[in-house]
Amino acid sequence: MKKLFIANWKSNKTQEEVDIWLESFKPYMDLEQEVIIAPPYPFLSLVAEKIKDKENISLAVQNLSTYPAGSYTGEVCVRNLDGFGVKYAILGHSERRRYFKESHQDVANKIFQALNNGIVPVVCVDQNYIEDQAQLIYSELLSKCIVAYEPLAAIGTGEIAPVKNVTKVVKEIKSVFGKVPVLYGGSISPENIAPYLKVSDGVLVGGASLNAEVFADLLQSE
Repeated sequence: MKKLFIANWKSNKTQEEVDIWLESFKPYMDLEQEVIIAPPYPFLSLVAEKIKDKENISLAVQNLSTYPAGSYTGEVCVRNLDGFGVKYAILGHSERRRYFKESHQDVANKIFQALNNGIVPVVCVDQNYIEDQAQLIYSELLSKCIVAYEPLAAIGTGEIAPVKNVTKVVKEIKSVFGKVPVLYGGSISPENIAPYLKVSDGVLVGGASLNAEVFADLLQSE
């Protein structure tokens, strides 16, 4: 299978900056790699319009409500996304767990909402709670997930996990979830990505995805 490259912009960018990024990335939109762009909610429509004819580029959200449509002020549920062409949802990111106190059960509920509505969840886990998270997901749904291993110590710190550790954790995740794609996330850059692509099915990229040219360099690092 092709490697997956997810650009997680987190809570960054203005509309103007998104326009600049998309224009700068235009020369690279026909590369063969599978690219997923996860912008902040306000820019979903803008990104969707720019990538609508690109078979190798998909749209993701960075979070979902644990609830369906209803009286949940401030939440964004799956039904709200109808018409945007969202194919993926990043769920359980370490920053959501840390700053917003999301529990394993919260993440499991979001996974159910995603898969029940045709969206593929990218489930973020650290090594110490792989099994704890998996146990709360309906067993028949485990193999329908993409899993991203993001060691907390490597998120936004510049400290990347040793390749041999990533190799071990990728195998552990596949033993628990099944033959699912497993990505690595944590301080990835064009300079260090190559060995991680050899031991994983792709990468979840944060800071290095904010600059279109740097992200394009990642795509061409295999």
